[in-house]
Amino acid sequence: MATLTGQQARDQAPPGPAALAVRGVAKTFTRRGAAVRALEHTDLDIAPGEFVSLIGPSGCGKSTLLKLIAGLLEPTAGTVSVDGTPVTEPLAQVGMAFQKPTLLRWRTVLDNVCLPLDIAGEGGAEGRGRARELLEMIGLAAFEKHYPKELSGGMEQRVAIARSLVGRPSLLLMDEPFGALDEFTREDLNDELLGVWQREPKTVVFVTHSISEAVFLSDRIVVMSARPGRVHADIKVALPRPRDRSLRDQPEFYEAIRQVRAALDEAKDGER
Repeated sequence: MATLTGQQARDQAPPGPAALAVRGVAKTFTRRGAAVRALEHTDLDIAPGEFVSLIGPSGCGKSTLLKLIAGLLEPTAGTVSVDGTPVTEPLAQVGMAFQKPTLLRWRTVLDNVCLPLDIAGEGGAEGRGRARELLEMIGLAAFEKHYPKELSGGMEQRVAIARSLVGRPSLLLMDEPFGALDEFTREDLNDELLGVWQREPKTVVFVTHSISEAVFLSDRIVVMSARPGRVHADIKVALPRPRDRSLRDQPEFYEAIRQVRAALDEAKDGER
């Protein structure tokens, strides 16, 4: 793998418009009358169709950056653009999956997946057909009439992922969607997410604390420094695609994990 600084990654980015461009972004919150710098001097380019993971110590601003990209927060400084459009509010072409599935308990699985379409006034037969197609992809076609209380945690998260994809977003943001699950379920969902992404390629920004998860899923891994967060290293994952679970037994997989861990340790050491 090649380890680059954030600026080197930008200099070596492929030609053409970026799916996501973050320029000089900073974010400061005020808490109990004191300023807290969550992010500063953050630059990031992601090409169309790339799967990029953000990893870093707790509190480094990964989730804050994701919310800035989603238009849920406004930057204190700098700009964010998606497909060349400045982000000043949530954009229709951006989907998001959160750490908790946040399904509506009174809606069936199918109706939960259709929720974004219903809000947009697009929940007709075509939209429901799209939702059923996604439920088939994630192995929940037989559960479309079930309610969230009848599902396991992993099944709920599958529904949340289908919901984030139902509007055919060009950019999918995922904030530790598998962090609360056991290791076996997490690996199964990693496999399923890759399968869906390979069938319906799109740009993905994925926040995780798991180095092995980031390596398994990603084309690149962006390592962030401790607060105030910024890009410490941008690491290209040179493992072949398509990937399946057998990759986790390969020495190249463990070497990639070692290199990411070294970059993460370096980022932490730089703050001492």
